[in-house]
Amino acid sequence: MLAAIADDAAASVVLSVAIAVGNLYAATAQAVHAGEEQAALAAAAQDAGVALRTVAGPPVEGLARAAAAEDVAALVIGARGAHAGKHPVGSTALELVTVVQKPVVVVSLAVAPGPRIESVLVPLDGTIASAAALHETVRLASNAAAEITVVHVEPRHSAPPFEDHRPHEVDAWSKEFIARFCPSATEATLELRVEDGKPHEHVLDILRQSTYDLVALGWSQDFARGRAAVVRRIFAESPVPVLLTPVRDDP
Repeated sequence: MLAAIADDAAASVVLSVAIAVGNLYAATAQAVHAGEEQAALAAAAQDAGVALRTVAGPPVEGLARAAAAEDVAALVIGARGAHAGKHPVGSTALELVTVVQKPVVVVSLAVAPGPRIESVLVPLDGTIASAAALHETVRLASNAAAEITVVHVEPRHSAPPFEDHRPHEVDAWSKEFIARFCPSATEATLELRVEDGKPHEHVLDILRQSTYDLVALGWSQDFARGRAAVVRRIFAESPVPVLLTPVRDDP
């Protein structure tokens, strides 16, 4: 689990999240810094009990290259860059999530991470591609006995999938949805919520009103598409770390 640290102010938070997510993945955490070694960063890594290495070259290029290593399960980065006062998410984080072909966890400095990931919110749009992207995350969370809440948001202009249906039909639809899109989860760890409206609004409301440790999203890695607005909003306002997994376009 690679934790990218750039300054000592954010290092402790990023490292703590990397260790917690690393436990979920059964992976050890390692710190990486793009640039010359800094005493403050070395001290932060030592305090967290992880090793620190440096990579040469521009930050995005160097960190992407480090994340591409075969033994790296995921990359953890801070949400804010050098211009945190002007942008909700730093430019380095925005570029990395579009080029790294592995899960990337984006961490706000406001996060107060715990030692373990005990609950995960998983928004699914009802497509096979997004479910496939998050299959491994759901499996790992389920195996770790973490509580998983899957939320499926229907657009306001479309009717809910079981509007006017009887309770047993609602239950049947829910079981079918879980079997199709979350086959790796167990009933003991998974809850399904169905909402009506705008995805980012419901996801953020749920995160603010609950005590999740992580929100996991599948996305296209393309900020030019419509889903980018959802990702940007959740980046900027999520009170918990955001795990992004690339959605493959393969048929």
